[in-house]
Amino acid sequence: MRLQFLDELWRDVDRMARSGARPANILVDVAGWVAISYRVGRALRGLPRVLRVPAICAHKPIDFLLGAVSGILLSREAEIGGGLRLGNVGAIRVAPDAHIGRDCELAEGVTISSSGGTPWIGDRVLIGAGAKIAGPIRIGNDSLIGCNAVVEADVPDGATVAGIPARVVAGTGSRGKLIPGRKRPPLADAMRGLVRSFLPRPTQLLLRG
Repeated sequence: MRLQFLDELWRDVDRMARSGARPANILVDVAGWVAISYRVGRALRGLPRVLRVPAICAHKPIDFLLGAVSGILLSREAEIGGGLRLGNVGAIRVAPDAHIGRDCELAEGVTISSSGGTPWIGDRVLIGAGAKIAGPIRIGNDSLIGCNAVVEADVPDGATVAGIPARVVAGTGSRGKLIPGRKRPPLADAMRGLVRSFLPRPTQLLLRG
């Protein structure tokens, strides 16, 4: 559980950094902190009971505050892979028991809800602003959900869907539109990379040399 937490958290932050966010931007990104809080909440469930109960009690007010400020609600029962990116404006809702794969992006206003079952969303899925996904459906890998689409049926791998109800409009999907995630390097390499990211650019280049 601890290694999974580190791997997923690393992938979240790494995708943010590779998308152009500077360390200072990451530190003040409320949506990023919501994702981190989700990871922490999931990890706390694996602690021994004597530690889990007080840790969860301490974490809940922080999680509630982040949700209130951001308007983003990620259920701790949902399974979300590493590399998650969330829209900054918020109003994002993810139902309990929903599955979201790795390297997915949820824009502002996205709702993933249960209606007779919860959605299964694959890897590298880009979900546009205001999109609604409901029911026991499968959203294929590398797919793209258009803005304000209402998806209540399966989406094939690599498809682009749009409209109400959503229909396949292209076969390009999210390819070329998402920065893929990477595996977490050994801890020592990760720490060196983190320290270097805070240094001025000329110093970074000198250290690489």
